[in-house]
Amino acid sequence: MNILNEIEEQSTFLEEVEAIDAISFKKRYVSTKKPVLLKGYAKNWGATKKWTLDYLVSLADEKEIGVLSGNYIQGDIRYKKATLKDYLLQLKKAEENNKSFTEYLTTLDIFNYLPNLKGDTDFSIFEKNTAINDIAAWIGPKGTVTGFHNDSGDNMYAQIKGEKLFILVAPDDNKFMYPSPKYVNGAIASNIDITNFDVEKYGAFKKSRFYKVVLQPGDVLFLPKRWWHYVQSLDSSISISNFGYSKLEIYKMTVLNFLHRRGYYKSKNCYCCSK
Repeated sequence: MNILNEIEEQSTFLEEVEAIDAISFKKRYVSTKKPVLLKGYAKNWGATKKWTLDYLVSLADEKEIGVLSGNYIQGDIRYKKATLKDYLLQLKKAEENNKSFTEYLTTLDIFNYLPNLKGDTDFSIFEKNTAINDIAAWIGPKGTVTGFHNDSGDNMYAQIKGEKLFILVAPDDNKFMYPSPKYVNGAIASNIDITNFDVEKYGAFKKSRFYKVVLQPGDVLFLPKRWWHYVQSLDSSISISNFGYSKLEIYKMTVLNFLHRRGYYKSKNCYCCSK
């Protein structure tokens, strides 16, 4: 049973601001771990002005990437190999011809693959409050879904092309989110799949307090760590996120990933390893 419409109707729109300085941003949102939509914050970035599929294709080469299809978080999905240029060409062709296309890129180390794009973003208001930052891109067609999960670090999520729907749930409602025992590097997954919801197993989920936001090109969402979120692309989409961590958070993630990769921690129960 798909309950997305029901959840949207129950949701409160997230707070938004149109302009904010670094000091106020830290005091009102970073320090309090409160999410906020920075409306139009990235509208003048080079990324928002220049990053089209045509532009990315012109810069891409034959470097290998991992491509996903389906709901990675609640599904049993694995990466398959492609090249960045070939993937972007397929997405562009599907968009131009209004054809169904389900494959997408997640957490792409975009400045490693496309170094010419460096300087097209400005996360300085966020990076003043973090010790270590990890920037990643999300590129895919309309309809792409990332199911409910939460992250180990704070996240500044910028929408560059297209629109995306976010549904948020605060850490205070963890008891309604049915965390999965599966290992995810830097995150915790929920067993809740709102597009295929099992009310008998997860009925308490509907007691959560939901927040809704639709990101448009140039919008930036500040998403504090451990806030649960569901994401759906409403259009063909390009997004870029900046995960910010403390040194301790990085240390903990590195240790767990080391143990996992060597078979000492949830080696047979994870999202990252091939079948």
